[in-house]
Amino acid sequence: MPMPKQQDRCLRALECIAQRRGIDQFEAVMEREGEGGRQRGFFVSFGDSRDAEQECAAFHKRTGRIVKLLTVQEILDEEHVQKM
Repeated sequence: MPMPKQQDRCLRALECIAQRRGIDQFEAVMEREGEGGRQRGFFVSFGDSRDAEQECAAFHKRTGRIVKLLTVQEILDEEHVQKM
């Protein structure tokens, strides 16, 4: 079942550990979708690598778009609401 599309959000990935390669692919999807691409995306994983965090920061600096890294544990603990 496809996820409903939202105007400014994109949620497409669930990986074990967020790594730069996965973030690069996610950014490409954000840029491709919709008119002018997505401005905000949520990348869900079981953990984040430092490379992934650095790539998200570089992407934001380069494009002004935001990739929020969320862990499954943050969602279960409802901590993700504070990161929005």
